[in-house]
Amino acid sequence: MTDREKSIALAATRVYERYGVRRTTMSDIAKEAGVTRQTVYNVFPNTDAVLRGAIRLYVSTLWAKIVAGWETCETLDQKLDILLQHFAMEPWEFIRGSEEAAELEQGYNDAGHAEIEAARLGFRGDIAALFDPWEEKLIERGTSPLAVADFISAAIEGLKYNNKTRADMEVAVATLKASLIALTD
Repeated sequence: MTDREKSIALAATRVYERYGVRRTTMSDIAKEAGVTRQTVYNVFPNTDAVLRGAIRLYVSTLWAKIVAGWETCETLDQKLDILLQHFAMEPWEFIRGSEEAAELEQGYNDAGHAEIEAARLGFRGDIAALFDPWEEKLIERGTSPLAVADFISAAIEGLKYNNKTRADMEVAVATLKASLIALTD
């Protein structure tokens, strides 16, 4: 993303958090970004493109934190802590920070869902790679590193929307982590 795309996508995220995706206009985004409405249209041709850009920026920011954190880790346990902090806890906190943020996190429409799916596919292999050392054991148990990566994504989505308190979310994340570690024992 260019700096201008990032600036507008970040502004859109802030506006979505306040008003929700459905009620946000291109004018709202332009005002938040400090640019003209035409500038927003020059960068993102329609509201779906802005939504996709906002989701792409949000997910790529979280993924960058995960990758940077993994560079200092030696164990699966440590890497899972980082993954779950940035892909489960942070988005959960974002959703809880605004009733309207849930629209953005869930994808809101077909364009948003497509962007979220593209993001999942983009980091799927990296998450699966965490479990490559146990591939043989996983196959014996009827699964695979890619299946575990898909399971993690699905489980995190469920956790983010089904836990109302931080304490409940922390227990759910700890249970997911313990389950994943048990697969490798």
